[in-house]
Amino acid sequence: MLTGTELWERLSFYGLQVILVYYIYYSVSDGGLGLPQSTALGVAGAYGASVYFVEILGAWVADRVIAARYVAFLGGSLIMTGHIVLALVPGLTGLLMGLGFLIAGTGFLMPNIYTMVGGLYRNKATYRDAGFAIFYTGIMIGALVGPIVTGFLQTRAGFHVAFGAAAVGMAIGLAMYVKGWKHLPESAHVVPNPLNTRGRRVALGCLCLFVIAVGVLVGSSILTFTNIDFVVMIMVIIASVSYFVVLIFSSSTSAQERLKVIAYIPLFCTGVIFWTLVLQLFTTFAVYAETRVHMSINGVGIPPAYISTFEVVAGIVFASMTAFIWQRMGKKQPSTAMKMALGLCVMAFAYFVFAIIPIWSDARINIWPVIIGMVIFGLAEVMYAPLWMSVTTQAAPRAFSTQMMALHGLSSAAGASLSGIAGQLYVESSGDTLFFGVTAVITVAAALLLVVCRPLFRKAGLV
Repeated sequence: MLTGTELWERLSFYGLQVILVYYIYYSVSDGGLGLPQSTALGVAGAYGASVYFVEILGAWVADRVIAARYVAFLGGSLIMTGHIVLALVPGLTGLLMGLGFLIAGTGFLMPNIYTMVGGLYRNKATYRDAGFAIFYTGIMIGALVGPIVTGFLQTRAGFHVAFGAAAVGMAIGLAMYVKGWKHLPESAHVVPNPLNTRGRRVALGCLCLFVIAVGVLVGSSILTFTNIDFVVMIMVIIASVSYFVVLIFSSSTSAQERLKVIAYIPLFCTGVIFWTLVLQLFTTFAVYAETRVHMSINGVGIPPAYISTFEVVAGIVFASMTAFIWQRMGKKQPSTAMKMALGLCVMAFAYFVFAIIPIWSDARINIWPVIIGMVIFGLAEVMYAPLWMSVTTQAAPRAFSTQMMALHGLSSAAGASLSGIAGQLYVESSGDTLFFGVTAVITVAAALLLVVCRPLFRKAGLV
């Protein structure tokens, strides 16, 4: 049930992501808003970062105020509302309002869904990695169908019809969630570390101050389309450091839990790099598909938004294979850290492929070598991402189980923001070979960091 709910939520999320950049920078005559390309990349990066940033609030509410199952339902309802607004309200007003609902809703839904999946395997460590791999398969299916539907509708009926289709997808996800309500793990029904009355009042006051501060920044033009990605990135860095400080020094964290959180820091850093690589599907590769690739198979043209579908198809195929392999190997399987390092090495190879493709042609690139690169990309994602979810739930102190998933979200937030910055750098770069080659080298360095930190992971009993 949780896999099905997340499948439909990801369908609506990725369905929007693949056309968002185009909606912002396409001309008004083509149905877009006509903003500069660099601005579109920055806004897309900031949107992705904000979605994951708000997971802090969604996770905190579930840990301290309302049980996770209710917070997840509220999140899904807000997501559906956001897509409806995008479908019905034109121009910048509709964009800002719709993205606002989507940011809040996804931030409430995602950390709680992930935590509830972790609750199903709390006492089944052997099956945890395989279970998350199966769960991630649902995410990949949603990531495949969403872009296909919205990409097709955008080219045939316009952006707003495509946004409406994303709303329908989230409505189906909510229906599945409510139907399977009684099968949620016991941990989804309780608030693990509830606030007292005074704490609730302080929290409400802080939330009001935050909303006012954002309003002031926007109203005074301090926060603009051109700098929003940078501002969000700074906020994510501050929040990440603050979270680690709270988790490490809290009196509710035991000595062994504290060691796990410390060991999680290098994992967090590599997670930021990983999500920067993956989320460039919606920034760098969106521009790459439209400007560098001949998007045609056997003479049949396909929308640029479909560039991510090749990666996702590969991910779906390989996800079930990796889940089977890890489950089959049982206790003989490599440590989680080594499996994640291997996933990063495969990702580096994918970027290396994109670095060498231009050697054969400086003109429009044939789509087939691009598809090969995307297939490798998809394999790398399913080798790393499910394990990243798994290890985050393992590292969570009992008193902060859902909030630990917020750190998972913050790594994604940093990656999303950096993906927007990377997209801008790509547009300004002197060539594909240099940009993708440097990215591949950075990815290998991240894999080496995991290998070097294995003694720390073993000591913490983390991976």
